[in-house]
Formats: sequence, C-alpha cells, structure tokens
Amino acid sequence: MKKILFFAATAMLFAACTSDEANAPQATKTAPQAIAFDTYTPAATRAGKVGVMTTTTLQDTEANGGGFGVFAVYSNDGTYAATLTPNFMYNQGVFYSASAWSYTPLKYWPNETGNDSQTSPATSTAKDYLSFFAYAPYVADGTTGTEGITALSAKDAAGYPYVDYAVAALPENSVDLLWGVAPSGGLSYTAVDGNDVTVAEGLPLKDLLKPSKDQKIKFLFKHALARIGFSVVGAFDQITAGGEKDANTKVTVKEIEISGSDFGMSGTLSLNNTTAGVANWTTINKQGNTDAIFTIKDDALNTTIKDGGAVAYASQPEGVTAAEKNVFADATKYFMVIPTGETDITVKITYYVQTLDGKLAPSGSVDGSRVENVISKTIKVNLENNKAYNLKLILGLTSVKLDAEVADWQVDGSAEVNLPRNNE
Repeated sequence: MKKILFFAATAMLFAACTSDEANAPQATKTAPQAIAFDTYTPAATRAGKVGVMTTTTLQDTEANGGGFGVFAVYSNDGTYAATLTPNFMYNQGVFYSASAWSYTPLKYWPNETGNDSQTSPATSTAKDYLSFFAYAPYVADGTTGTEGITALSAKDAAGYPYVDYAVAALPENSVDLLWGVAPSGGLSYTAVDGNDVTVAEGLPLKDLLKPSKDQKIKFLFKHALARIGFSVVGAFDQITAGGEKDANTKVTVKEIEISGSDFGMSGTLSLNNTTAGVANWTTINKQGNTDAIFTIKDDALNTTIKDGGAVAYASQPEGVTAAEKNVFADATKYFMVIPTGETDITVKITYYVQTLDGKLAPSGSVDGSRVENVISKTIKVNLENNKAYNLKLILGLTSVKLDAEVADWQVDGSAEVNLPRNNE
C-alpha cells in the first residue's frame, strides 16, 4: 500500500536589521540587510540524525542532530554560473533555540540591485544575486561514516552542492535525507528594485535579489528518499486478511529478509533538482545481486510476534493474528532507500505454526506440534522520493479439515453349496 507523505509547517526567522524606510535617512536605507529564511519541514531523518525528520526533530539541538545546512552562492554582476563555488555560505548550520532560529556569522544581502524602489533611490550599475541550497539533517564539516550522510561537496568545488548518502542495513540506523526547494505556491516577492522575483514550487531557490526587510526566504524541505515499512497479518481459512484463528494455535515470526538487485545502496544527491519536487540523484550505486539487503530478526522484531524458539505453547507470544501488526520492535523506525523507480523486491519470511496438543509426546519443551514455514515472494514497487510504502505480509493459513464416511458392503459374487444334496 502506497501512502503520500504529508507536510507540517513551521516558520524560521533568522534576523533582520533595517529601520522604517519612510522615515529613515538615506544612509540607513542602504545599510546592509540581514538574510532571513523561512522553512517548511515534512510531517513525517551514521552521519546524520537517525529516524524520520519532523518539525520537532529539525528543531532539536545540534548535539542531538537537529538543524539544517545551507550552501549559498554569490553571483557578482550576474546570475548563477556552474563555475562558481559556495562562496557566500558553506554548510552553514542553522539551529533552533529559545523559540528562534539562528546562525553565525550573520550574513547580509548584497546591495547592488541595479535600482532601489525607495524615495530618492540609491542605484548601482549591476545586479548581484544569491542562490541558496539546503539539506537536512545537518552534519558538521568533515563528518564521515559508512551509513547515512557520508560526505558533502568540498568548499572549493564548483557547481551545485551535493550530498553523498549510503543506505543503512538496520532500521534503527536509517537516516532521512531532505533538501530545500520553493514552498507550495512557489516563492514570490518584490525585490528592492521594484521587480518581482519568483521561483516555481518545488524548484531550487536560485538567483534571488535583495528583498524588503521583512521578506523571508522560504524553503520547503522534501524527502529525497523512499520510506519502507512492514506489517504482518493472518488470513485464517479465507483469501483476504482476517478470519478466526483457533485458540490453541500461535503463529510466530523468526525473521524477514528483503532482497533485490535493483536496490540503490548509495548515491549522490545534487541539491539542485531540475524537475519540481523530484530528487536529483546524479549517481546511484545498486545492489547488483540478490543477497539479502535488510534482515528483520531478534531485537528488531515486534515482541508480540517474535518467535520464542522451541518452547512451551504458553511461553510463545500472541503471534500473528487477524489484526495487522507492525513487524518492527520500534514502530517509528523504517528502512530509508534511494528511489530507483520500478524495483523488484523479494520478501522472505520464516515463521512457525505451533499448536497446543496434549496427545503428542513432548519434543523437548514443545507441548504440541511445531511446523516451520519459509515462504518468499517477489513483487514490483515503484519507489519514488518523498513517498512512504508499507508492505503488508499476509500469511494465509488453512486448517487441516478431516471428513469421513462408511463405505457400503461390496457384494463380490456368490456360490451355492447344497448340503445334503437332494436327488430326483
């Protein structure tokens, strides 16, 4: 079942420092103006904060993995060029504290705007622009790891900033990855030269001119990954999930394996996407074989379904029922994967059906029958960024039904025996 991931919003104001323009002297009107941002974060991320990013986790402290990183490029007398480096901000960490967002050192908008819409305007012969690229969760410069955000583009690297990422093998280590684009409805404001600046919804915030003192630069943070969760449910003596399980039987799960050669295991995300809302993965390194990629077992399994081994019936958990259950011990955890479009996913589950039966001779601690089942199936899933998927594993169990009838006697011919014999 595929679900669309929804968004919640929160405002972030960094700083502003201009006076009332109508009454201010000319020197004040042309004073430097601090850059202010506004962001939206998705409602629904070992470098990088583990888990799905939300407004709350984004607002966490730097020590706890909160905040986001900004790259900014200054274009002197022209618009953005791929030859430029992040010469205005490089991995600038922005953090939330005391109901406000802040960063240091504070930066100001370039004042070369070609013209100025104020009374008695100041003028310049050219226009300077700023382009902003952002990602979350923030990682400090030089942070390295084998999972999550593994690297950032270098300070002296020309072209669009990028983030290197590697998929975590365990859900408890999965790191979400977001990048910033123009919010719903797009970014639109009037620059100080009186002309409108617009950026279409879902595209990067490039070539922005100095706005009014109260204008914030708004980011919509979108998930660059696809999120996969798993649940399990029984289908007892029926085709679809549901039915009534016998009270003396428990169905418990030993492990679940997920594999597929087309899974993206690592890649490079450009923070400049060219299609609105679509993550720009410039490089994706795939699994390339059918070995297990993810394994859910032991402490990672939901304790209500986790098989207890060859133990007495009463020692097993409730197990799989007609009610759908999350397979993870922590229901807030998911696998985060690089979106690769239509992808073959093979799911293999090992589970036991144990039935209490006093007529059977005990086998160790097992007081009944215990049957192992190893079942696998391959399905196609269209993995797209910013979307959440739940793979519901339906275990179909058919009870052993007994019937009987008594056959009629079969008459197999006859013979005459005359004792004694009568003569004529």
